[in-house]
Amino acid sequence: MSDQLFEVAFAGEIADGADLDDVKAKVGKMFNADADKLAALFSGKRIVIKKNIDQATAAKYRTALNRAGAVCEVKPMGGGAAAAAPAANPAAAKSAPAETAPAPAAQQYEAGDYGDVPPPPQTDPLGITPDQIEDLAVDIAPVGSELQSAYDTAEEPQIDISALDVAPVGADLSDGKKQAEPPPPDTSGITLEES
Repeated sequence: MSDQLFEVAFAGEIADGADLDDVKAKVGKMFNADADKLAALFSGKRIVIKKNIDQATAAKYRTALNRAGAVCEVKPMGGGAAAAAPAANPAAAKSAPAETAPAPAAQQYEAGDYGDVPPPPQTDPLGITPDQIEDLAVDIAPVGSELQSAYDTAEEPQIDISALDVAPVGADLSDGKKQAEPPPPDTSGITLEES
C-alpha cells in the first residue's frame, strides 16, 4: 500500500462561496502560471496536474489547492480503470482480429480515428514539481526552534484582593461556633436475649 502512486487532477471546479477571480489569482501564484496556463486549467476539462506521486505528496497538493479555493481530485493510479475498460464492451473485443492490437487511445486520438475513445487527459501541462509550490515546499524545524514568530500578549486581569487576609499558622479557619454534641441515640427499646 505504501508504494501505491497517485495522480492529482483539476477540472476548473472551485469551492462553494469562493470567488473565481480570487481562486485563479491564488492558483496562478501557486503554480507561477501565465494567463494561457490558467485558461487551460479553468477550461472545465480534466487536467492531470501531477501523476506518479506518493500519497503524502498528493495530500499536499490537495491541501494547497483547497486553501486556494480550488477543488481537485486525487486518485490512485493503477490498472483498475484500464483493466475494466476492455471488459465493458466484450462484443467489440471479439470482433477485432486477434493478430492486430488496438492502437493506444492517444495515438487513435492524434490520428483522427476518434470512435468511442475520449481524448487522453493532459499530463503535467504546467511542468510543475512539488518544490515549486510554496505550500508544498516544507521542512522540519530543528528541535527547540520557536514555531510561532509573534505572540499575542494577554492583558493581566485586575482583581481587587485588598479585602483578603492571611490567617496565622495553626489558626482555626472556621469562623462558626462549635455546635453541641448531639445526644446519644435512645436504646431503651432494645433488649438482648440470652441464648
